[in-house]
Amino acid sequence: MQPYLWQQAGGKRHVYSTSDYHPIVPGKPFTALCGADVTTTSSDLVQGCWFDPECEDCLMMYVKVSGWTDKEIENMAAIRAAVDAKTRSKGTPK
Repeated sequence: MQPYLWQQAGGKRHVYSTSDYHPIVPGKPFTALCGADVTTTSSDLVQGCWFDPECEDCLMMYVKVSGWTDKEIENMAAIRAAVDAKTRSKGTPK
């Protein structure tokens, strides 16, 4: 089992600790890495159908606890910014 997993809940995709919250149960809140207490619904637990955006705070906490270097985090931010700029230039909403 991975120590952290992503889970859609509360309108975003959050990261949670599998040692604290596994399995995720609909209607039962969990605390995400970002510190938010979120609750899943049964529709959030459909595999492969995650349409909500990822929680940026969870993403940053995840890469830090995963041991990414500052340079790796900077590279990720630059790639994400470039993708966002390209998406905006095509007129596609984020």
